[in-house]
Amino acid sequence: MPRYSIFYGWWIVAVGMASLLLAGGIGFYTFGAFFIPLIDEFGWSRGQLSLAMTIAGLVGLAGPLIGSWVDKYGARAVMAIGALVTGGAFALLGLTNPGWGPYAIWYFYVITFIMALGLVGILNIPVATSVSNWFVEKRGLAMGITLTGFGLGGLLMLPLASYLIATLDWRTAYHILGLIICVVLIPLSIFIIRGKPEEMGLLPDGKPPGKEQVEMPSTGDAQAGPAWTLSAALRTKTFWLIVGALGLAFVGAGSVLTHLIPFLQDKEVSPQMASTILALTIGASIISRVIAGCIVDRVPIKYVISFCFFLQIGGLALLLASGSMTMVWAFVIIFGLAMGGMFALEPLLVSQYFGLTSFGAIYGGLWVFVTLAFVGGPAMAGYIFDITGSYDLAFIIFIIATLVATALILLLKPSWSPRLA
Repeated sequence: MPRYSIFYGWWIVAVGMASLLLAGGIGFYTFGAFFIPLIDEFGWSRGQLSLAMTIAGLVGLAGPLIGSWVDKYGARAVMAIGALVTGGAFALLGLTNPGWGPYAIWYFYVITFIMALGLVGILNIPVATSVSNWFVEKRGLAMGITLTGFGLGGLLMLPLASYLIATLDWRTAYHILGLIICVVLIPLSIFIIRGKPEEMGLLPDGKPPGKEQVEMPSTGDAQAGPAWTLSAALRTKTFWLIVGALGLAFVGAGSVLTHLIPFLQDKEVSPQMASTILALTIGASIISRVIAGCIVDRVPIKYVISFCFFLQIGGLALLLASGSMTMVWAFVIIFGLAMGGMFALEPLLVSQYFGLTSFGAIYGGLWVFVTLAFVGGPAMAGYIFDITGSYDLAFIIFIIATLVATALILLLKPSWSPRLA
């Protein structure tokens, strides 16, 4: 068996983190930085531009297919192709031309959809599947560390995008950021990623031969070694409770990420400062991703994620009542911690309640609904603003939705293995 000074699973974590940092940071979090420049250039309404994110969310329908490909062909090929599509499409967004008239926004919608399709192949589904396969006892910690990539992506890529837009222009910024994704992530995916430790003669967690581990969640939330498939999971109350809870919670999270910069600019905060505030909000999520991952190895996951939902409610309330920068900075901390915990616990919900047999497909199935909610919220918030001239009603709706999400997640009970049903 090969010997490594560092367990190879941690290299999987490192590359997964880099993928989320670059592809997630650029593909998701920089949208707000381009928001006002695009509106100024093309004269689109906030609702029209926000609709691009909703259209992109339709790629969530491909989640089960991507997950099945990861289960069947491995994460390496899927991630390499995903990086190519994501980076290429992001660069093509810079070609959007006002001279195309009404066709410009349709070009923007189509290319955004293609970019989002690539993101499904480079982000959570293949990354979480690989990390889950490489770790059992330390899965929560490993997943939490991996998902800090999203937080770092917002912390680093959002200011970078704002800087490129300010010093060059928004078109060049799109080109450069797309090239970064291709140049960095395609080689990392091909040469580093391995879907399972068995491919390298290793065992999960770096255990020596003869110490094989049984899939046994530490919190007692699932059966040991369940042989779940996507079709079996879809027939359970547990799956739909998770879908409902995460969907309702991520409606608010996605909307805040998309509209925070224009919301702050409406309050006469400079574009650069508004971008910094959003970046720091995402940066605050780094802490809770690791902490939530560690805690869930010891505490039932539904209680940990419900606490994160309560934090999101508090953050939304602060944003709704924000009358000073002190309240804005309090929002940065509270909402950032909530968001980080929610993102970190999403894949762990799947592994704890449905095991790893068809993790990619089941997680992909979850993505169909959660992604639609995540990107549907911004369009709703944009149209509410267009009609009322304020985001207040949207924030109230998101607070109520998160309260309902908390009630749903607390109803979770262990699902019986289909082998025993």
